[in-house]
Amino acid sequence: FVSQNSTTVVSLAAGVASLRDEAHIRRSIAVNNESRGIVHATLDELGLGYLPSHTNFIMHQIKGDVREYITRFRERGIGVGRPFPPMTDYNRLSFGLPEDMERWAETIRDFRRKGWV
Repeated sequence: FVSQNSTTVVSLAAGVASLRDEAHIRRSIAVNNESRGIVHATLDELGLGYLPSHTNFIMHQIKGDVREYITRFRERGIGVGRPFPPMTDYNRLSFGLPEDMERWAETIRDFRRKGWV
């Protein structure tokens, strides 16, 4: 019997191997830092506050209804985080590849031009 929540030996071995791959770790950190930089620069440009983060996501202000914000991004094929009550004027954004974050940046700039953020 294997539970749906149990970790397999193969997945554990893969996880350990990735943690031992120093080049992979360096690349991952560099990509995450580049993506974070794109997001920070865009939020600063738009005057939207954010909580400091050293992870692969950020909580940032949206200045509007979070559910509407999520829906508008979804309509453009971009997934952003769910509501996090009581932080209803913030959204959680996970960092993707730099090209993904550039697409997010262009979309939120378009939202600003439309007066949505």
